[in-house]
Amino acid sequence: MITLTIYPESFGEPSASPFCTKALCMLKATGLAFQIDESPDPRKAPKQKLPMIEHDGHIIPDSEQIREHIEAAADHDFNASLSDEQRGIADAVTRMLEEHFYFAVVADRWANDANWEHVKKAFFSDIHALLRPIITRSIRKQALGQLNGQGIGRHSEAERFGRASRDVLSVKSVLGDKPFLFGDAPTAADYTAVPMLRASIATPVPTMLSDFIRSEDKIMSYLERG
Repeated sequence: MITLTIYPESFGEPSASPFCTKALCMLKATGLAFQIDESPDPRKAPKQKLPMIEHDGHIIPDSEQIREHIEAAADHDFNASLSDEQRGIADAVTRMLEEHFYFAVVADRWANDANWEHVKKAFFSDIHALLRPIITRSIRKQALGQLNGQGIGRHSEAERFGRASRDVLSVKSVLGDKPFLFGDAPTAADYTAVPMLRASIATPVPTMLSDFIRSEDKIMSYLERG
């Protein structure tokens, strides 16, 4: 039995983290038996991030490493139907969303004061009320520091939107008139794209990015299918 550890459900999504939702969806797709362990604290994870899985005494962190492990365990290739060219595009879409777009989503949650009030309640309500303001301020400061280090935190919301909206349009171009990015069935890139885009519209207070995505009928239909 596989145990998948993820952040708890939040803002109507299976997990606060799109990476956790990605791992959950991929596990369901393989048909492997698994159970879910929800935890708000990633400090005991090997990379101090979630998701992670435990399987046959081994702990595997990181959604891409989880993908590799469960593909081998289930003898299932999410990209079996793709050509070499399509596999390259799929990898590029995945990296674009996980290494760039994701940080715009984080900024909309953590740098936006209105959304931060909701994030604080959703993520840290278990902390004692007397300690919560001090701890959450420290955690937020660290998160904003990471966004600045990555680079996207140095931009205004409008500048972030300009960059992230082009990511959305790139996904839309690859999607075309197909049900999923590369045809009639989801492949690995879809298991990244859908959770990432859904996370961006699950912000409690609307943002420029969430409003833009909601205005794109083709993207919204894609997210509903996913």
